[in-house]
Amino acid sequence: MNHVIAKIKGKEKTYEKLFSGDSIFELPSDLDNAVEYNPEIILEEYEWYKIENFSVTPYVIDLLRHNFNTTDYGEAKKVKKEKIEYIVSVQDDIFFFQRIFKHNILVEKLISIGDVVRLDQGNKYLVVNPLPDAVYLKRDDVLYFRKLSTISPIFKGIDELYREATEEEIDRFLQNDFIELKDCYGVENIKKSNRKRIAMAMEALDSFSKKDKQKILKYTHEYYPTLTYDEKNKVFTIGSEEEMKHLLWGIEQRYYTTPVTNEKRVANSVIQLP
Repeated sequence: MNHVIAKIKGKEKTYEKLFSGDSIFELPSDLDNAVEYNPEIILEEYEWYKIENFSVTPYVIDLLRHNFNTTDYGEAKKVKKEKIEYIVSVQDDIFFFQRIFKHNILVEKLISIGDVVRLDQGNKYLVVNPLPDAVYLKRDDVLYFRKLSTISPIFKGIDELYREATEEEIDRFLQNDFIELKDCYGVENIKKSNRKRIAMAMEALDSFSKKDKQKILKYTHEYYPTLTYDEKNKVFTIGSEEEMKHLLWGIEQRYYTTPVTNEKRVANSVIQLP
């Protein structure tokens, strides 16, 4: 039997059953090609991320910890649309999640043209997306999803998988002796995308030896000579978000040369090969 429940804001019992019987999602056919979540990987169309052994992560919710029993959930008699955070379609041992936004609520307005012409405000409908935001296969203990930002409100804390560097961490990163700032560029100028790159770059730098760091600086300069670089003192001068981005790409070793055409390129997404 299939059941659809809704996560309700502000209720003591946070889930209510909407209906039973019909399934509203189909299992995507391309989950076999899912890749383990890594913020350096940008998905192609129809690809999915996955997190294996999800039940032992700190992000798993109580709904997935226990066997699903429909008697645990009361029937939804009247649900206000603004109170629904997300819906879950439980189809056998597969859980499909969909966040509910304003655009998911549809109000049909109809004009009656019978004996009496009048405007019928119609009913409110909850629009089901073609694809769920997340799929949990209980038998395999794997969570599949496409956008971390979409599922973060469902699985609390999961956004730490792609976290931004804190101001303290950014300040510490800028204190590296291979960075010199100019044009009043500093912590307060660094935007979200570079904050995330800095978090990853700091992890990379911590794993490098002193010799490795020197190699990275040389490699970055050779691939992106537009960045001002003092070869004697081995210092990059950074004064904008664009310059910071290119420095961080170097630390992440995203630059490469094609073997046949000898073109220099930067990898927008990185998957580590076995």
